[in-house]
Amino acid sequence: MGLVAYILLAGALAFLPSLFWLWFWLKEDDHPEPRREIFLVFLAGMLGVVVAVILENSFFLANLFFQKFFGYSAFWLSILNIFGFAFLEEITKTAAAFFTAIRSKYFDEPVDAMIYMVAAALGFAALENILFLGESLKIGVTQSIMVSAFRFINALLIHISATAIIGSAFAFSFFHKERRLRELFIGLFFATLLHGFYNFFIIKNIGSGAENQIWITFFVISGAAVALVLFERAKRAKI
Repeated sequence: MGLVAYILLAGALAFLPSLFWLWFWLKEDDHPEPRREIFLVFLAGMLGVVVAVILENSFFLANLFFQKFFGYSAFWLSILNIFGFAFLEEITKTAAAFFTAIRSKYFDEPVDAMIYMVAAALGFAALENILFLGESLKIGVTQSIMVSAFRFINALLIHISATAIIGSAFAFSFFHKERRLRELFIGLFFATLLHGFYNFFIIKNIGSGAENQIWITFFVISGAAVALVLFERAKRAKI
């Protein structure tokens, strides 16, 4: 496969799933947001991958240092990395949406927060897909299609669900700014738990076959269901 074809295939496999889910969420919005603003948040989410990688590498090195200092086991080192990375990714996606659209004049109704947060999550996932698929394409096209299908169903939904939970914190505090920090703390806590447990079972699944697939599916479906319920509540949020 030529270099150009390689790049085009990787781009298509990486972006098409994110664009599909973005279209799905946007069509649920009764008062559509400006496409320019959505595009800006999507790009900010993509750039967030770079920030997240830097933060995660720093966290990993700090965790190794503290492991030597406090002497905790390799198991707890792994747990701290899994949930720490999940937290850092959720913080990064939140910042991508907050510093673009959520602080802008276009954030004029509660549900907008969830739309913008999902757009940031999908931008983040799109660039993350490229990193995964770039590696799988070295093995073969079939492997890339399998990775793309898996991330289309599972990884994207986890990114959407976790970030939508945080978006609901902005939505439900829209009329009560004094509660925003508390709502954000709660949203980040549950989003990190969802994302972290998903990553935990993905890592276990790699090492032990498909026995954890039921748990992976459970977290994906549960997260998606919660996100949709929160979205519908945000659409009806009033003073």
